[in-house]
This record gives sequence, C-alpha cells and structure tokens, in this order.
Amino acid sequence: MIASSKYVLLLGAAMAAMASAPALAQEGNEVETVVVTAQKRAENIQDVPMAVSAISGDQIEKRGVTNITELSKFLPSVQITQSNNNRNTTVFVRGVGTSGTNPGIEASVGLFLDGVYLPAAGPIQVNLQDISSLEVLRGPQGTLYGRNTPVGAINISTRAPQQAPEAMLTGTLGNYKDKRIAGYVGGGLTDNLSGRLSFWLADRDGYEHNLFTGDDVNGSTQKGLRGRLKWEPADDLDVNFIAYYANINSHCCTPDILNPTGPRGIATPGFLAASAAAGRPFRNFDDKDHVVDDDYESRNATDSYGLSVQVDKDLPGGHTLTSITAYNAYDDNITQLAADALPLDISRGFQRLLADIYSEEIRILSPVDQRLTYIGGVYLFHENMRYDTQSNVGSQSTRVFPGNARALPGEFGHFYYRQQTDSVAAFGQVTFNVTDVFRITGGGRYSWDKKDSYIAAVNSPVGTPQFRAAVPTNIVGDVSRSEKKFTWSLGAQYDITPDIMGYVLAATGYKTGGFNARAAAPNTPFEFDAENSMNYEVGLKTTLLDGALVFNIDVYRTTLKNFQDSLLNPLTGSGFIVGNAGERRSQGVEADARWRVTREFSLNGSMSYNDAEFTDYTAGQCYGGQVANGTKPGSCNYNGQRPAQNPKVQWSLAFDWRHDLAFKNLGLFVQGDATFTDNQYLTATLDPRSYQSSYTLYGLRAGVESQSGQWRLSAYGKNLSDKSYYLQTTPQPLSFLIGAGGTTAADGFVGWYGAPRTYGVELQVKF
Repeated sequence: MIASSKYVLLLGAAMAAMASAPALAQEGNEVETVVVTAQKRAENIQDVPMAVSAISGDQIEKRGVTNITELSKFLPSVQITQSNNNRNTTVFVRGVGTSGTNPGIEASVGLFLDGVYLPAAGPIQVNLQDISSLEVLRGPQGTLYGRNTPVGAINISTRAPQQAPEAMLTGTLGNYKDKRIAGYVGGGLTDNLSGRLSFWLADRDGYEHNLFTGDDVNGSTQKGLRGRLKWEPADDLDVNFIAYYANINSHCCTPDILNPTGPRGIATPGFLAASAAAGRPFRNFDDKDHVVDDDYESRNATDSYGLSVQVDKDLPGGHTLTSITAYNAYDDNITQLAADALPLDISRGFQRLLADIYSEEIRILSPVDQRLTYIGGVYLFHENMRYDTQSNVGSQSTRVFPGNARALPGEFGHFYYRQQTDSVAAFGQVTFNVTDVFRITGGGRYSWDKKDSYIAAVNSPVGTPQFRAAVPTNIVGDVSRSEKKFTWSLGAQYDITPDIMGYVLAATGYKTGGFNARAAAPNTPFEFDAENSMNYEVGLKTTLLDGALVFNIDVYRTTLKNFQDSLLNPLTGSGFIVGNAGERRSQGVEADARWRVTREFSLNGSMSYNDAEFTDYTAGQCYGGQVANGTKPGSCNYNGQRPAQNPKVQWSLAFDWRHDLAFKNLGLFVQGDATFTDNQYLTATLDPRSYQSSYTLYGLRAGVESQSGQWRLSAYGKNLSDKSYYLQTTPQPLSFLIGAGGTTAADGFVGWYGAPRTYGVELQVKF
C-alpha cells in the first residue's frame, strides 16, 4: 500500500506541476484537439461530461502502435489480455472484464467499430490500421450504446473517404522475423462519390521456443482489407458503405509451466517418474524464460468480416436522422488444440465458434444551438451462434484412476452449443441548457432480450467408467430465457471558466444473463443471471496555458451486482464454468494529461488508482489446497479481498521531441515511453501462484522525417529491459488426465507471456 501510494503521489505531483507550470510555448502551440463521438455526435473531448480517453489515428501512427493491446498501456484503467487462443481476448476497464473462455458469457466492456457492436473481443487484435480515433468510455454506458456496457465501452472509428487524393504505405522489419506492410489509398471517384481502401499484412515468428519440436511458437500471420465509399447525392444526404475482412492465423498459444518445483508445482516425484516411464521426461524447470516444452502445438485461425451502411439525412429544423444497418460474422477455428503445456501426449482436440450478427440502429439527433438538445432511437439485434469443442485422450495420459484404471487413448468428450439471441431497445437522452454555463443531462434505455439455446455434452460410447464419470454425458436440450431492463443516467456539468468544466454523473449498466457454453456435470447449474452496475462519478476537464496543456481528472465509485465470473472446471481441469460472483466494488481516481511544453517537445501522461474489493461474495470457488470457509460446503469467502486483474496503480508517461533541420527540409524526432502496472492476481480464485509483481515497460522510437510529412524513417524498441511477465494464468489444464503418483492427479500452474523485447525499423511514405 505504501509503494502504491508513492506512485500515486509522484504522478499526481507531476501532473499538478504540469497544470501550474508557466506557459513556455509560443503562439500556435496548442495540444491537438481530439474529436469523439462518445455521445453519438461529434464533439471536442473536453466538452463531454464523462470519463473518456481518446487517441487520434495520427497519434497511433506516430507512436508505431500496431494493436490495441499495446495501445491499452497508455489509457487509464484499461488492460487487454489474451491467453490460449484468439477468442480468449479480455478487455478490462477499471479492473472489470469478461473472459472469452466461455462463449455463453458476453463482454462487460462493449466494443464498437464504426458505430456497430461487436459481440467478441477477438477481432480487435488485428492491426490498428487507418483509424480516425479510438475512444475508451469508462463507466456504464447503458443509455446510448447497443448492448452490454456495464463498466465501459471502446469505440473505434475508421477514417472516412474524402475528395482529395491521398495514399500511404508503411513497411516494418523487426526481430522474431517480424514483417509488416500496411497502407491506404483514397480520393474522389466522381463529384459526389469518394472511396478509401485500407489493407494490412503482417507475419511474425513466435516469442517462445518449444524444446520438444525446436519451433518458435505463439507467432501469427495477419491480413486484412477495409473498403469505404461515401456517397453524397444531395446536400442534405450522406451515405457511407463500409466493408471489411480480417484474418489472424496463429501458431498459438502454448503456455509455460509456472514454478514447477515450487509449492503445489507440477514437478513432484510421482509426476516426474510417470513422465519418464512414458518416454517423455519433463525438462522445463525454469519459468519466465520464454521457453516451453509441448509435444503438440495449437493452430488457431480467426476470420471476421462485415458490412454496414450508414445513412445520415438532414431534416428541417437542424435535426439529423441516422440509420446504421450492419452484418458482422466471426469464425474462430482452433484446428489443433493443445492445452496441457507438457511434452506428453495427454489430449488433443478442436474448438470452433461461429457467429452471425445483424443489427439496425435508427436515431434522431437535435441541433445543439438550442435550450433543449436530445437524441432518441431504437436498436435491433439478432445473433446466431454455434460452438463445438472436442477433446480426445492422448496415448500418454499418465493418470491412474482409483480402481487401477486409465483413460483409454481415443476416448473423447464432445460439447455442442447453439444459441439465438434477439434484442430490442429504445433509448433517449436529453440535455437542458439551464444557462450558458450550466447543463443537466438525463437519459434512459429500455431493453428486451431473449436467448434460445441448445446444450449437449456427450462422451465416448465405450470407455473407462472413470473417464466417463469425469466427462459425463449431459444433454440439457432446449433452454430459453428472456429479460427486460431499464437503465438510466443523470448528470450535470458546469463551465467554471471557458477552459475548465466540472461534471457529476450517476449511471447504471446492464449485461444479459445466459447459459453455460462449456461441458459440465449434470448437477452443475447451467444458467446465470444478468449483471448490473451502478456508477457515481465527479470530474474536471481543463484546457490551460492557452491550449498548450489539457489535464482531466475524475473520481468514481462503481458497484457490480451478480458479477458474471468464469472459472476453470475443478472436476476436469478443462472448460470454464460461469456463475454469478456476488457483489464487488471499484472506486478510485483517474487522470490524464497532454502538455505541449514547446513547439518541439510534448509530454503525455495517465494514471489510475483503483481500490477494488469483493463486498458480498461468500460462496466462491476455492483454489486447490485452500481451506473452505464459505457459506456453502466446499466454498470460500472472498469478502474484503481484491479481485483478480486489478492492479491498484497504473501509470504511463511518454515524451515526443521533434526538431526541424536547416538541411534539405529534414526533421529529427525521438519518442519514449514508460508504462507501470502494479501487483495483481491473474486468476479469479486468487490462487497465490497467480500473483504477479509490479513491472514497468519502456519503449523508444527515433528517426528522421521530411518536414512536409511525406515520409518518415524510424527505429524502435519495445519492452527495452526485456521484462518477463504474464498476461493470464490458470491451474494446470487437463490435470485430471495427468498423474502425480498413485491415483493422485497432478497439480501445477501455467501462464501466457506478454511480448518480450522487440525492435526494428519502419519506413512510412505518403503520396
């Protein structure tokens, strides 16, 4: 706590110094204005009365950020992680997020691309190419946004076509045989039609070396294409067509064994003897070295594609009518599933998730230059989702079950899940301009959701009773649920001066309940309830030093009831089971600042302090060896404890220096950054083995460019200190098939690495 407070005080002092510093800059030294659409209309971010951070596409390109996981390190209260496949991407805002390990659970952070809701986080791992802006809205967004935003939303907007011709090409070469090429071309096609085409190709070897095969694993190949057309048939009518396709093909994702010889580590004498007897001795005794040892390497292909049409029609009186019609599809196909991280042939299998989504949003927007401004509309959503998974017992399963029996090679468990989701919502928000400097805003959304599902788990027609008991047939059949919910927001903002705005906000959020989309025993509950949130927030947005400094700060308190949590099935060590985890609370302070100190030198900083704890969670799942003390037999009481993935402190600090030379219109630039993540547990049961100490990552980029901005050549390095850290951890998968001697199942823990030190060169040319 003392160390955490120290970081808060240091960064707070630095930001306060920024705010009180004398204006060193010359005229025209203003910080770049970021325009956001957080309230469904284009506004300066400093005028939006909520905790929202944004970064422009130009800033993304200048920093050399290629994916949203990298970018999240510069945004307060945001973490994005990935574990054993592309689907298991999780977005955390204020320490709250939802894993993709169970397709029946929907995200707590809504993801929106060009105004269209994306029901899975996996697609956002593709390259951030040709982006106009990326916004992170912190706190519930249950009024204006389509679905499932109890703790926040990420809103990504791509660049729109324009009549002026433009083109860009970027090429990158880096270590781990990293090769990337990306670009765009656009301009007018006719007097009232303009187009834009963006593309990206990337290929990288894996960050981990596999002792068993000699391969470098956990690499990926990406490719994508986005086309946009903007048609303006009349002065009062705009039509935007957007189509995209993206593919991630991953040699991914093999975890490492954590501390195998430590407390409850996998490398017990019984396990080592069983591995040696199978002809595959265990060798991977060191962790945090980016070395793994697995006989079978996963292959994961993810395709996402979609089409949307947005029509904006100006109406009499300055109103605008908008319609967004969209179709999105998502296909995550794990053709080779390796989960055990061992050189033993324990199990092999596959997983596949397919989803087709149709949505329609119609809204009307009032003009802003009147006493009462408002927005209202309806939202329709339809999704068909299918999920299949199968695991087959391998030839070297080392577990001896009671009765001196072993699982037979080829025995399997197969799980089927089908779901149709329909949602209808009506929403509205009104702002009353009481005076020129004081405004009150209120909004509401009424949602109706229905889910129809089919659930079935089957095992081998023949096999050992012990395996069939651990992986039982459980045909639930057709199930259905529907729910209705009203969410609301109420806030006020006051312009203290023309450059300082203060606001207060209260808002609720909601995420639908659903059904478990993973195999479970017949007596395991398969249905879980909706998740609800309540948030209170007070904030200041300031523009100081004649526009050279932007400093924003907010204080918040968020309570989640019936939080939906996903935990590894303790019976089989495979599959994640969803349940409602009682009540939890997050409260804290967030700040971010952008300061253009001189025309050549600028600073960017962000900080978040999050005091989170379970306030009513008395019957949670215990980790192995934990003494049960919960209100239900075999459960544990987590009241007063900090939830997983909740670093108390996060901060980032970045600088940018640019200097024009008198030689051939050239300019030099240097950029550097540091990002800090505090101590945290990475597994929901707070298993001590998942504890990760704090770490700081450093980055640097330097190069030369033309003063006209037509080209830029740079060299970069990321994670310069080569810090080893994990993004996710979990108990040893498939432990019920792994022997630790006699009839005892193996223990152990595994984790997935963040990126090690990477470096390379990049050339960007604009035409």
